Amino acid sequence: MKKPIFLILIGIGVLILVGGIVFVVPWFGKMMEEMDQIHAQQAEHRRELKASASKLLTAEQEILLSQLLEAAPETDPSQSPNDLEAVLSSEPYLTYINTEDGQDYENFRAYVDAMPTESMRTLALSRIKGTLGADKDDAELQVWLNYYFIVREWGTTVQDPLDNMKELNKLQQTHLIEPLMKNDSEISGLSTQIVQIGMSSIFMTEDNDVFQEVWRERVETHGEQEGLLRCAVASPREFALMRSFFADMAAFQAWITTRPEPEAQNSEE
Repeated sequence: MKKPIFLILIGIGVLILVGGIVFVVPWFGKMMEEMDQIHAQQAEHRRELKASASKLLTAEQEILLSQLLEAAPETDPSQSPNDLEAVLSSEPYLTYINTEDGQDYENFRAYVDAMPTESMRTLALSRIKGTLGADKDDAELQVWLNYYFIVREWGTTVQDPLDNMKELNKLQQTHLIEPLMKNDSEISGLSTQIVQIGMSSIFMTEDNDVFQEVWRERVETHGEQEGLLRCAVASPREFALMRSFFADMAAFQAWITTRPEPEAQNSEE
């Protein structure tokens, strides 16, 4: 190789190396900082969510629970799951959720079919802003909000999202990246977006894990019938939302009472 050409190639290599140091290293450092920040925010969110989901019933909720238990037939809910929906369609519970949601649902199934309701979307939006920051415009927030419910439903079908990255990447591409690109073809704040997209899906499915764990503990403590009714009284919106992800009440109950595999359980701890 002639010396001038060799020197040119060396020059190009140095330029790439310097460019990498000047541009890539700061970008990588910024991305790591953002990852740490999002992880810390999610850890705090998870603690607060679990504390909220685990709260003891109020005096008014205890009265409602007593009314529902009186209305509940003496059957095994695992054998007659539709009986639970019938109890939740009784007047006391409908009055409760209609007051909570400001709507008029004729039965529990209508409440499930309406999910995510406007109040549920408002609550989810607050969670998203808390984790990802409130600096996004309305169009971006709507994309993230829609994606949130899609990922949460998908999360009920897998034990560990990290073991199903191909499916997860497809969801991200179809329901998050492509809609975001339509709003902003350059995706401003690229490093932030990369971190948020990469980490958000796993964190969103963790909302499922929090409620599943708390609800399973209630069922194990109080028995299936009373335990499930306590879940429905304590967290009516989440209970109806999660029920909407399943074909029937039997599948939903089975999901609540299924313990994770030991390896997954240890990783949560």
